[in-house]
Amino acid sequence: MIKPRLFLCSGATIRTPPNDHQVVRLDSLDEDGNVHIRIEDVAKVFLQHLSPRLTDLLEIAAYVYSADCGTNRGKQWEDDAIEPWSRTFQFVIAVRDHAFWKQREICELLQTTLNFMSDDKYSFTFQKLKTTRPKEPYLNFGPDERWPFTNPERVVMFSGGLDSLAGAIETVKAGKEAVLVSHRPSPTMDRRQRKLFELLKTQFHKNLIHIPVWVNKSGMSREHTQRTRSFLYAAIGSVVAASVNAGGVRFFENGVISLNLPLADEVLRSRASRTTHPQALSYLQKILSLVMNRAFQVDNPFIFKTKTEVVGLIKSNGLERLISDTCSCSHTGFFQSGSQWHCGGCSQCIDRRVATIAADVAEFDPDTDYISNVFTGARKNGYEKNIAVDWVRSAVQMREMNDVQIATKFNLEFSRAARVFERPGESADLLLSMLKRNSETAIEVLKTELEKSSLTLLTTGMDKSSLLGMAVGGEHLKPSWTRLCQRIVNTLRAGLPTICAKVMPETEPDLQEICDGLLKTQCLDLQREFPFLKWSASRTKPDWSQEALCLWIELKYVRKKRDIIEITEAIAADITKYGDNGRRILYIVYDPKHLIDDEAGFGKEIHQRESMLVEFIR
Repeated sequence: MIKPRLFLCSGATIRTPPNDHQVVRLDSLDEDGNVHIRIEDVAKVFLQHLSPRLTDLLEIAAYVYSADCGTNRGKQWEDDAIEPWSRTFQFVIAVRDHAFWKQREICELLQTTLNFMSDDKYSFTFQKLKTTRPKEPYLNFGPDERWPFTNPERVVMFSGGLDSLAGAIETVKAGKEAVLVSHRPSPTMDRRQRKLFELLKTQFHKNLIHIPVWVNKSGMSREHTQRTRSFLYAAIGSVVAASVNAGGVRFFENGVISLNLPLADEVLRSRASRTTHPQALSYLQKILSLVMNRAFQVDNPFIFKTKTEVVGLIKSNGLERLISDTCSCSHTGFFQSGSQWHCGGCSQCIDRRVATIAADVAEFDPDTDYISNVFTGARKNGYEKNIAVDWVRSAVQMREMNDVQIATKFNLEFSRAARVFERPGESADLLLSMLKRNSETAIEVLKTELEKSSLTLLTTGMDKSSLLGMAVGGEHLKPSWTRLCQRIVNTLRAGLPTICAKVMPETEPDLQEICDGLLKTQCLDLQREFPFLKWSASRTKPDWSQEALCLWIELKYVRKKRDIIEITEAIAADITKYGDNGRRILYIVYDPKHLIDDEAGFGKEIHQRESMLVEFIR
């Protein structure tokens, strides 16, 4: 765990900061400000509509976004939290409309919304702004005094991805005036968004407004997950909506990504984005309606569509040539050059490539735009391999399950997503049908890609770390936790004998230190001696844990024959304690002198339990 953060924003102060928090100061207007906000190409009338409350909202969202993408996840910092990716953020923000923001309902709604989106822990305290903070520095005015049109149905969030492009096309094709609002975190994204807009404007010759908004930070770390970005997008959209008198903010994102079921162990908690989840949009709608003091809609018309179906909309409108100017990669802004915009390793790149192939527009999504080939490219240990294996496993499992099995397995997720709609039962059925169609598409594309690579597989062989290589090897048929166990054991088997060849560790803690050093080189996301477990009147902790997989690892060291009895008794006690708490356990027994004669007998009781393994290292 990382150390909790206390963010003091817009000159806010606190008398005695908590000793266990790291204090970070954020400011968007100070001479040395580290959060930068700029709304471009706006009509001069915009200034009249930017109320103190909306200015506060824009700053609050920018501070939250900056904290989110400027604070790395996954650092080991021991406390009683349960998940290494979670973070604790406390904000103290000076605001103009203090009477509004200090309301308990507002603070709780902000916390609930952001906690749901990110699985981090947020808290807010608001202070009255003591010095005047102008709003003009946030604005870059265009030539127009007033907007060319007002009262559009929605402000459309335009990210420059496939889904938002399809949404913009559908909006204009329906004869509606379109106000496209883009968040631009980097100059590289700015160029693509501007080009896409100009292409749309050239194509349709209709009333189109594009408002770019820059929100970025300086002097902070870079964290690519950015789970609160839709809060920033919605805040930006609502500020624009107030000026053009729009009825709300509209996101366009396919239902598979919006729902984002925990289909795999690696995509849990903060790693599973909820930025456009129906519940998240419902929370945002409540917040923004209170801020705007009127009914304000936040919706997603693509919630029941797969990504292939979304790409199909672009094709059906004859605009598939625009696909090459979109970007879907989750690492946006982290590596892109002028020639390559997709890493090829993340889940979004997999989804994009499958969708363009399935929609028969792959020629407009060239392989050269990917750093690594999605299907045949080598993948790094850790996230890249895991996400590929779990993507295949999810597609196969979803295809093999019937509707009742799917509804049962994901009952909580379906209920949470469907309850925000007027007809929850009907909506749940539509979500289920969408997921089934998506899995069928994924399987068909996998079959096609395997057939295309069959000659390579037979002659020169395929990289075993690639998506197709791991699928052929049946990696998706193995549980995630057992695959991680094998990586841990292989790492220790490769390193321990060499390290201990000359000098054997004297004690088990000494052995743990050696093993810890080996394991840290593999990016396994393990935590040392964490968490504490209370069982009856005692407290215990594992040698390592991987909480996303509910996996605990125990290391045992056999130095003398009599150690075997003590280790056996300790394992017997652990089986009861850990098993009662739903943990998966990997026991690693280091026996360099071969003192255990009967490994099968030693591990019999352990292997009788599906959630426990024992491995021996000589």
